[in-house]
Amino acid sequence: MEKAKQVRWSCAIIWVPIVLLTLPLFAETQSSTRTISATWTDNPPIIDGELTDSDWQRAQIATNFFRAKEGSIHPAQLNTEVRILYDEHMLYIGVHCDEPDMKSLRETKIRRDSAIWQNDCIEVMIDTYRDRRNCYVFGINTLGTQMDERVSNESVFDLSWDAKWKSKIKKRQNHWTAEFEIPFRMLRFNRHNTTWGINFWRTHPINGQSYSWARTDFFGRVSEFGDLTGLNFGKIKTEQKIGILPYGTYRAIENRSNDHDGGLDLILPISTHLTSNVTFNPDFSQLESDPTQINISSDRELSLPERRPFFREGAELFRLPLNLFYTRRVQEIDFGVKTAGKIGGSNFAVINTYGKMIDRYDADKKKQANLLAGRVNYDIGERTVIGAMGIHKHQADRDVALLSLNGRFGLHRDWTVTSQYAVDFMDGETHRAHHTAMEWLHEGWLTEIAFEEIQDGFRPNEMGLEDEAFRRGRARVRYRHEFPEANLLQSFGADMRHFYQTNAQKLLRERRSEFRFDIDIGRFDFFTYGGFGALREVGQLFDTRFIGSLIDYQAPWWHLEVSNRFGIRRDEFNRFTSFSAGVNLFGKLTADLDLDNFFWRTHRNTLIFRLRSNYQLTQKIGWRIFFERVDERLQDEISYNFNAIFDYEFTPESHFYFVFVDRLPGGRAVFTKLAYLFEVSFPDFGRFY
Repeated sequence: MEKAKQVRWSCAIIWVPIVLLTLPLFAETQSSTRTISATWTDNPPIIDGELTDSDWQRAQIATNFFRAKEGSIHPAQLNTEVRILYDEHMLYIGVHCDEPDMKSLRETKIRRDSAIWQNDCIEVMIDTYRDRRNCYVFGINTLGTQMDERVSNESVFDLSWDAKWKSKIKKRQNHWTAEFEIPFRMLRFNRHNTTWGINFWRTHPINGQSYSWARTDFFGRVSEFGDLTGLNFGKIKTEQKIGILPYGTYRAIENRSNDHDGGLDLILPISTHLTSNVTFNPDFSQLESDPTQINISSDRELSLPERRPFFREGAELFRLPLNLFYTRRVQEIDFGVKTAGKIGGSNFAVINTYGKMIDRYDADKKKQANLLAGRVNYDIGERTVIGAMGIHKHQADRDVALLSLNGRFGLHRDWTVTSQYAVDFMDGETHRAHHTAMEWLHEGWLTEIAFEEIQDGFRPNEMGLEDEAFRRGRARVRYRHEFPEANLLQSFGADMRHFYQTNAQKLLRERRSEFRFDIDIGRFDFFTYGGFGALREVGQLFDTRFIGSLIDYQAPWWHLEVSNRFGIRRDEFNRFTSFSAGVNLFGKLTADLDLDNFFWRTHRNTLIFRLRSNYQLTQKIGWRIFFERVDERLQDEISYNFNAIFDYEFTPESHFYFVFVDRLPGGRAVFTKLAYLFEVSFPDFGRFY
């Protein structure tokens, strides 16, 4: 009987979302889509930040931006103008931004792919397939710092994606201008789609505002982008280039023999919408250490970011509500191959690696394994996507397979439902996991409800990173109000959340209810929260209570943040205090200082001091310094980690690195790496089909 109930429940998890697929047909669509036409140029502009080239004056102007205010849309306070040119190889974008107070520009980010949206910046978003859910983003702040990323399904933002493009900024007395030069070959697109989706997003931090050309109040709402027309693909030449990326390393470690290594990556762009990568003995050493995270739950593994290039292409497709594909499980690869792209309405990625993986079910040993993973998404309507993922891991002592089905259903402009169902296969047994969530977002209100379950026996950490055997639910209601431009009080918000989770024995593991309130006054952000609940630890259920606050001040060239959290855990007082400060000098040197202290009476007293500094001599040459000291005072243990990195960037893919490391425990080491991308041209066969 119990098994029959499980089967009926599993069927419901699958079929209810499928029935909901019919509802997007009634979804609200935008009737006021804006359009801008690209202008052909025989005289490409010089990328110097000036908009004085004659062809810029012929180009159509996108102007009359909106203030992207959550819950409503009003005309922007400042004027912004965008023009678009193109030739057979490049897409050119020119931007003019009025700014009456140039001294108020916030300029703190100088490293590529840093959070430039915290500065004055302009971002160009291009939906090359006009599928209304995915796009490329190219951004530049007023220091000239570049950022590029990909957005998938209006919800996944992948900063690990890199492209080779040019940009330049010029500042004047009461405005600043920017120029972009984006090669068509950096983009995936279908030659038969002559209309692309596009939007331009300007951030103006001094008054906490953002301006959008498309009539939308959310940055990633691709379904509400405007249209880019005028592209004549008969004139565009997308000469594809095979990328050959060899690397060599040399490592000298204290009290150990010196060693050297080498490997090769091949980048094979089959067409404008399909790319393959092949790697032989890739370098998976990380140049920068992962900052120490305070983990007070010994049974929960911390998630670490993926920085390794091989896993970046198509990585956004594997990001699902249940994290069942965690690439940091893979430690060393002898050989790997990957293909990713889009055909018709389907995005897909396939990856196969052979090498050593971390075995979470055998004392975290490194074991030789073959890993095969595939992922496909299929677009339906404007805001709905369904997908499937399959993973197989083979190692000497076992074979494990996993199948996952998922969907993200845009039922209306304001309603979104997500669902995922997974089953694993091992030793003739199957176990299930599922996720279902609903989100409603309307005029400042946000409501979220989610339910997830991983059955006992399901092994999510064979290839992923999730809690073992649980059932949990969460709910959230939030309201946010933004005031008119003239107000000193810019916005305030209130947020209520509830979380509930049981373990494999159906016993309560954690229950938490909390309330949050934030207010934005000028350059100050104030955030306070509190809550209560229960938490099962060391075999017992304890009541918990907590209260905290955060104050953040943002100036044009420096910032300061202080936070405190006080609570009761295991019937004992605990406190977490954090201090963070950052400064940008001369537009080239940034320094960030963090000081964290976690005190838990008889259990722990941890003090972490962390310093990050970046000196950008030019856009291609920079020094980075990372220093961290961790003091476990109750155990009288001290550790530290010092990294100094010199980086010369030939292109986003080609670098020379020199790294010095000093660690306790661990000792000293020197590491050098040279990787250079060679490109060989060949015809774009995709233009013939």
